[in-house]
Amino acid sequence: MSTFHGRGDEPLLRTVNLTKRFGTLTAVDRLNLELRKGEVLGFLGPNGSGKSTTVGMILGLITPTEGHVEFAGRRLDEQRHMTARAIGAIIESPAFYPYLSGRDNLRALAIAVGGIPNSRIDELLELVGLTERAHSPFKTYSMGMKQRLGIASTLLTDPELVILDEPTNGLDPAGQREVRELIPRLAQQNRAVLLASHLLNEVEQVCDRVAIIRRGKLLQYGPVQELLKRGAYLEIVLEPGEVERGAEVLRSVPAVRGVSILDGRLHVDAPAEEGATINRALASAGIYAGAIVPRQSSLEQVFMELTADQDEGVEHGTAAA
Repeated sequence: MSTFHGRGDEPLLRTVNLTKRFGTLTAVDRLNLELRKGEVLGFLGPNGSGKSTTVGMILGLITPTEGHVEFAGRRLDEQRHMTARAIGAIIESPAFYPYLSGRDNLRALAIAVGGIPNSRIDELLELVGLTERAHSPFKTYSMGMKQRLGIASTLLTDPELVILDEPTNGLDPAGQREVRELIPRLAQQNRAVLLASHLLNEVEQVCDRVAIIRRGKLLQYGPVQELLKRGAYLEIVLEPGEVERGAEVLRSVPAVRGVSILDGRLHVDAPAEEGATINRALASAGIYAGAIVPRQSSLEQVFMELTADQDEGVEHGTAAA
């Protein structure tokens, strides 16, 4: 079992000016992140943003060009032998013996690792919801069950940090839900969880904080709800013939940062508390709102705004891995 513990409330994981260059290409550029026990950090970015390279450096698979990774306050490259059992990761769909049961697959891994009691295997099967199917052959498992068993395998040493890279990739909606429900439980057991995912609704539901990078640079970093507030707006319903004129009136209001028209309604970039001021401005111009409704952008909308770039492809509804 992992016995490596951080001190107090300091971050369990910290990247300090983490940089990686491949020739003239800078894949990760002075990246500074922190992750504490009990939280899930969503790690997002378009294609080629540097997510996989960052994960590789955290796991010691890639050597940084500059900067370093700290674990519990000490440089990771100076204590790799001490932290090997304290970090668990699932990068791709794990391979298991198809004819062995889920329990026997975990037991085989436990023997290879050493020092893992059978009681730990039982605990993990219960945690990932596979107790009733523990003795069924792995080949009979659904995709969601297979991925949950994979997550269980990363927890054999009771790691303090769990890294999940696209854990729901390739799963059907039911499998995605199964894994999504499991992720917060990992953090609730006093672990830190780093979740790299292209499913923005998944990140929005399970993460406490989000880090968004593009071309190796950190664009946004902080609590999910704070990030969503960044995209808050007022939706204003006007008579069809008044929409264009209403937009022009509101663009001159000091509290309004921007106005757009979508589906015949005004989307006004302004604080919700400015609703009365906006209403008065419209009324003064002889325009009367049918409704003024505060709205909050989804993480998808905020992500698309932050990472919009003609040179980088992002599928609608997702951020590419």
